[in-house]
Amino acid sequence: MADLGASPFTISATAAYTIPWGVENIQVACRGGGAGGGEKYLFGPGGGGGGAYAKRNSIRVIPGKSYTFTVGAQVASYTAGNLTTFVGEDLTCTAAGGSIPTGASLKVGGLGGTTAASVGDVLYAGGQGGSNPSGKLPGGGGGEGGGSSATGGIGGDPTAVAGGLGGTGTDGGDGGAGGVSGANGNPGNVPGGGGGGAGSGALKVGGTGAAGQIVVTYSAQGRSFGGGVAAAGSMGFSLLMTVLRCLF
Repeated sequence: MADLGASPFTISATAAYTIPWGVENIQVACRGGGAGGGEKYLFGPGGGGGGAYAKRNSIRVIPGKSYTFTVGAQVASYTAGNLTTFVGEDLTCTAAGGSIPTGASLKVGGLGGTTAASVGDVLYAGGQGGSNPSGKLPGGGGGEGGGSSATGGIGGDPTAVAGGLGGTGTDGGDGGAGGVSGANGNPGNVPGGGGGGAGSGALKVGGTGAAGQIVVTYSAQGRSFGGGVAAAGSMGFSLLMTVLRCLF
């Protein structure tokens, strides 16, 4: 089982990690996965919503114990985004995934992952995907993943000849641009960007919704280590064992 890496440690896919010795609390920032863009309609459908952002300032963990960090995986066209979550000894951090486009011909862009469906001390919603209310042929842009200090940017609505731009403006993953008429939508960007809606066409698909992400920040024995945390924690544990041997 792999040890949790040096702080801050970025996790891009679901995996289990062992907590280093000396680490009893971790800060966890989660980003939900983005939704895939709308697909396969006479008019360009809307974009997928971006994933939410959630942060827990301190979650209790046990040194030497393994924990699973669940990261919302990338999704296909017209598929809801996956949530991202971590469960510690006392608290949970969860960031909701984005939603798919809705309405007649999927013209309404999917909502971003909501704060109501997320759990944490700091919460920001993902950006809504761009819509196509007037029935233009290109698709709407995907919503941006929620930022660490602001709601994700809303995807752009299409023009008569161009797909809507992907949402942007925070440190979340940008949404994918909508496809032009007869073209697929563009994928959202990690972390948590929603896919752009497809351009008009029965066989055209929306852009993929981007995977989420977890960033873990921690200190060992009251000190913050920019690198080599696991090694430092292990060294501290070895020193403790040496002292105990001398005493007993």
